[in-house]
Amino acid sequence: MPIQRAKPRIADLDQTPLTSLPAGSVLQVKQGWSDTKQVTNTSANSAAPTCPASVTITPSSSSNKILIMFYGSWIFGNGNDVAFFLLRDSTQIGTSTQTGHNSRGIIVEGMSSYQEYRPRTSSFQYLDSPSTTNSITYTVKAIGIQGTKSNGGAAVGGASNNEEWVWGGGIATSGGESNTGTMAMIAMEIKG
Repeated sequence: MPIQRAKPRIADLDQTPLTSLPAGSVLQVKQGWSDTKQVTNTSANSAAPTCPASVTITPSSSSNKILIMFYGSWIFGNGNDVAFFLLRDSTQIGTSTQTGHNSRGIIVEGMSSYQEYRPRTSSFQYLDSPSTTNSITYTVKAIGIQGTKSNGGAAVGGASNNEEWVWGGGIATSGGESNTGTMAMIAMEIKG
């Protein structure tokens, strides 16, 4: 008579140690989400507007990676380039190392004057190696480029005029508001 083996119970599977999972396994998922419209008047070297959606995660091992997925709706009232910066706590990550360029974000978008007051959306993914087991917060900042070298901490607008940056909506050229859009940031811990 063949030996009968007991089938594993669901409760037993839930107790599987994280250390026994294969590399590439998703260990946890966190999401930050917002549908709050945020309007910022930016000028030269003013603070870069921070997206209302951010996410905090605590890695279970310093050898694990964090996959960041971002989606956001926005508008910038100027026909110049726009750059997005990903920050781990206050450290800018995933940025181009190319020198001699005005905008070196994780993603850069060109605009033309006819797009100035039209709501837009942007998304990106980035696989981070934070090398820590401390709680970390990921945020996105965005700036409009106007011919000046810049980074994730400063918004560059015209030296003598203000420009509107809007997360999650838009301002029409007549001053009327558009519908509010959404913003989301997801952090997935991936076993190293």
